[in-house]
Amino acid sequence: MFELANFFRQDLNFMYFRPAILILSATLLLASGTGCQKSKPRAAAPPTVLPPDTIASVHWLGKRQLGYEATAFFFMRVWNHPETLQLEKQSFNRLATVPERFLPGGTNLMSPPGSLALPLIYDLQSQESYIEVRAATNGPPAFVFAIRLTDAAAVGGWFTNLSYLLEPLAGGRVVVNPVDHSWSLKTTNSFQFIELSRVGDWTMVAAGLEQNPLADEIAARIQRDGVPFISAGTNLWFEASLDLPGLEKIFPLSAMVAGPARTEGRGEVGIFAAFNHFDLTVSGDGANVITRGKLTFSHPFAAPLEAWRLPVELMHEPLTSFTAVRGLPSSLTDWQPWRDLEIGAVPDQICFWSLAGSPYQIYLAAPLPDARSQVAALSGHLLQNGNHWLAANGYIGFDRASDAKGVTWGNLPGIKPFIKSTGTGADGWLFAGLLPDTNTDLTPPPAGMINDVLRRTNLVYYDWEVTGPRLEPVLQLGQTARQVARRPQMIMSSPAIGWLGLLIPRLGTSATIASRTGPAELTFYRRSTLGLNAVELHLLADWLESPAFPRGLHSW
Repeated sequence: MFELANFFRQDLNFMYFRPAILILSATLLLASGTGCQKSKPRAAAPPTVLPPDTIASVHWLGKRQLGYEATAFFFMRVWNHPETLQLEKQSFNRLATVPERFLPGGTNLMSPPGSLALPLIYDLQSQESYIEVRAATNGPPAFVFAIRLTDAAAVGGWFTNLSYLLEPLAGGRVVVNPVDHSWSLKTTNSFQFIELSRVGDWTMVAAGLEQNPLADEIAARIQRDGVPFISAGTNLWFEASLDLPGLEKIFPLSAMVAGPARTEGRGEVGIFAAFNHFDLTVSGDGANVITRGKLTFSHPFAAPLEAWRLPVELMHEPLTSFTAVRGLPSSLTDWQPWRDLEIGAVPDQICFWSLAGSPYQIYLAAPLPDARSQVAALSGHLLQNGNHWLAANGYIGFDRASDAKGVTWGNLPGIKPFIKSTGTGADGWLFAGLLPDTNTDLTPPPAGMINDVLRRTNLVYYDWEVTGPRLEPVLQLGQTARQVARRPQMIMSSPAIGWLGLLIPRLGTSATIASRTGPAELTFYRRSTLGLNAVELHLLADWLESPAFPRGLHSW
């Protein structure tokens, strides 16, 4: 969760992109189009499975087809609501100016970039599309993007607009082939040759060497099956399979997300160094979005999972969310901020929950075998080093708790963050929250939820919430965090905040589980109304309202 937050806070500096990535990024964003069937010979017998050198394959059904799917009934009702369409319009208008604002060469566009890109962005949203990237070991990468376009005006528009957008970015001139209504563009980077063609109902952009076997293969798939992807005959809305280290080699993702790659005594370390492969599918059941995924790691998990310890004695109704995570030491033991605290062993597990009522009734608990001494050490660190930093930055300091079992902080009305120890010996807990719990009606948490966690032997992550009622408290927490961090508040009249208001009475529960299904493999499953939980929807709104969208967050 913390690493995810850090990821969103990064300022994606597009000025660091290499020319090859600029061209490819524009192609991914803007796609392509042309007028009629391409006559160039293609491979006659394409394979029926993707080869091992496939770096990425992504299939999007498109909003237009999604509107006909009974499995997307409620999802599409929300998407077509005026508040959603207003936010979509604002976001697409900003995306349309990305070439001019961020890409080298974009200021040389002859026409306003918005007028060129905007119709292409809307087609990318509404029409079915497919991306495939390959790169053999030590070989040049190859990329193909295909979009299903049956409207002649859309086809012709993409044929023209994409060439106008790519020419100043690539520093070259498009060569049009009047015989088959295609065009090509030579570049000076790893994607040496970009070619646009028309195969059946699909407009296809290929980038790589001038002789591009991947383009031939995908064109042959279209001729054989009518689609560019290897069809599994499912009703998936979205499907992606990504070789993460392979993508890291082709694209400068580390520089995009976190600046120049960091060095840890063994050369450059990419943001995907710990991972191998990621698979994701999205579908629906009419009322909910079903998300499934699998993530494989580069090394096996360090240790077996310890038995669950849930803070049942600290929790009570009315719960609006509950999250349990275990297997933390393998990821936190070497985390420098934790080592700097010098307070002892990392807890294996941590739980979060929230209560109806005040938005600040959010709590966490972590089992510690020697909670009293570890929390005492943490309190000493906060009272000394923490208060020194707070004073230097104009904040009030921590105070020792009245029972001497921890610390409290802050002087804001209605909020009093605390950290303390509770329990004794092996049954000790680190217990923290934003507001002391003074409720005297301690109805136990639902036994079914607790048993659902305990019965899953390989479970590492469990998250449940009532998303609609959680949206407003999460927004208030976000605004408070911005106030404390002296960051700009989200504007309550903005389209993104209006969209969140639309969602509050419409969203039901969200449930997510992630389990170890192999020595170095995690699988996850989520059933939710829109595919995102309350915190993720808040981050999405924050991102969409960023003045520099799609770079960074509004708050940072």
